[in-house]
Amino acid sequence: MTDVEQPSDADRGQASQKNLDKMWKFVRNFANKSGTHLHPQEEITEFLVIGLAKHIDEVGRPLCPCNFYEDKAEEVKSSTWICPCEEMQRWKYCH
Repeated sequence: MTDVEQPSDADRGQASQKNLDKMWKFVRNFANKSGTHLHPQEEITEFLVIGLAKHIDEVGRPLCPCNFYEDKAEEVKSSTWICPCEEMQRWKYCH
């Protein structure tokens, strides 16, 4: 495995602790219930959790942080990229 930069306190500070805790619980429960697995490098999962939590703070929903959105509010309305997104639900694959 390649080395991945560790999330910093500044990275974690992009989202509220409440939503970070909520998203950690969500991803762990989703993995257990769906038969999927979290990335073996926990720092990759942590960056994902930070992005999900940040989007909850910004737009009220866990919008997938792996994509660029011109208008996050419009993307939230479509629900296509709300975690677990359609790809995750169908293929059990996270970006």
